[in-house]
Amino acid sequence: MVDKLDVWCVVLASREIAATLAGGAPEPAADRLRFGALSTRDPLENTLRRAHHLSARATVGAVVSARGDLQRQSSISQLPPENIFVQPDHRGTAYEVLLALLSVGARVSPDTPIVFLPSDHVVGDEEVITSSLSCMAEWMKRDPGKVYLLGAVPEGPHDQLGYIVPWYDALHMASGVYEFVEEPDVREARKLINAGGLWNTFIFGGTWSSLLALYRARFEAVIKSLQAAHDVRSNLFDMSALKSIYDGLIPADFSKDILVPQTHRLSVLRMPRCGWWPLKSPTRSYRVGDRR
Repeated sequence: MVDKLDVWCVVLASREIAATLAGGAPEPAADRLRFGALSTRDPLENTLRRAHHLSARATVGAVVSARGDLQRQSSISQLPPENIFVQPDHRGTAYEVLLALLSVGARVSPDTPIVFLPSDHVVGDEEVITSSLSCMAEWMKRDPGKVYLLGAVPEGPHDQLGYIVPWYDALHMASGVYEFVEEPDVREARKLINAGGLWNTFIFGGTWSSLLALYRARFEAVIKSLQAAHDVRSNLFDMSALKSIYDGLIPADFSKDILVPQTHRLSVLRMPRCGWWPLKSPTRSYRVGDRR
């Protein structure tokens, strides 16, 4: 069992969500029927609950966008102020993750496990997902050199998700990643499912050093720029300098631009069925259970 103080959880709250169950654009009627009672819950609050289940209050953080999350701040206002990492704008999930890593870098050892939790999905069985998160944290302690992904058993060919094909499929066992494909078309998605592919939930983690190592090859200059704008003693970024850096960033996606080219660094854990479902709907009109 991993001690709560030994694990950091970072909630990714700055991504634009195409459809939120707590308000905003209405989800399709079929999704409303699917979600049922889940549609009354706030996905961000549920994600924070999972984070607190795995980590102590002092080691739970969140990445927010200065412009995009002002109306959602109340959900994270009870976090320690130094654990709220503010982006001046959203330039893609690659920088969202990197900002969090550099923000906690002075407060953690290189082998500290860090779990990243998105807030753009709903879950039917909380016990299953929290158990899977605990299992993932234990694997990070056991083999700290890898980055771990949590994959969900597909319920149909969703063309807005990534697919992770493990080398082998075993419950509660981490597997190397044979193939990782982001947002394939429906035909390719069906092939990946038949090959044992899992949905990429974008729930992932690793030690601080293993996660930062993903960025070294292509983002070293960005890392140095961000580090120069960060005051280690106060653990704060110079927001003016940070805004200048972000204005010059080319948008980058963590899955497509960081993970897909580095499958040799990844392991995947299969999450038992728990009613996990993304808030973004497929672009095609097919629905869950349509495996033809």
